Amino acid sequence: MRRVLDATRVLLEEFNGLQKGDRTLVSSSLERVKQAEGDVMTLRSALIRELSQVGTLLVNREDLLRASFAVEAIFGHINGVAFKLSQLPKSSAKNKKYKDAITQLLGLLVDGISKLNESIRALSINSDQSIQMAAQVQQIESAIDNDYREAVVTVMKTATNVKELITVKEVVESIEDCADAMLDAADAATILALGL
Repeated sequence: MRRVLDATRVLLEEFNGLQKGDRTLVSSSLERVKQAEGDVMTLRSALIRELSQVGTLLVNREDLLRASFAVEAIFGHINGVAFKLSQLPKSSAKNKKYKDAITQLLGLLVDGISKLNESIRALSINSDQSIQMAAQVQQIESAIDNDYREAVVTVMKTATNVKELITVKEVVESIEDCADAMLDAADAATILALGL
């Protein structure tokens, strides 16, 4: 979960690099996201190996695997956001209306993933706290949904050409998809917490 949070923070760095026209930072951000995804896949394999060795001693191992897979699924969306951000022209990234909307969405996404991280970490300490954190993730996802809708309306009204419309809309849509995956992982963590 920590690697997912780190990769989400990289998205903000990538967007800042885009606004400055720093293609080196954008490229290194994409590479860092890919590296983090590789780390998560390695950790997933290790978890599966460990759970198979434990066998039936762990009653809720299926719930643990489901939560793990849900967290890993967030990475597919983070990769999508990183790629779509990299395709955004500098002029669109610097456009105040788009810049503010994307920065707000990315900030909320980082907050939500941070709460999800806390929820996952709390599983081993306090399952009630884990459930409370998962509820906060749901609230943040709802805020992302609202901001996403407003951003789409803004893009539809202000886009000056089809390319701008498509690229900016794809970026905000991919952030919203990532938030949906975050909520799925929070739900899986809640199910796991209820079984502890």
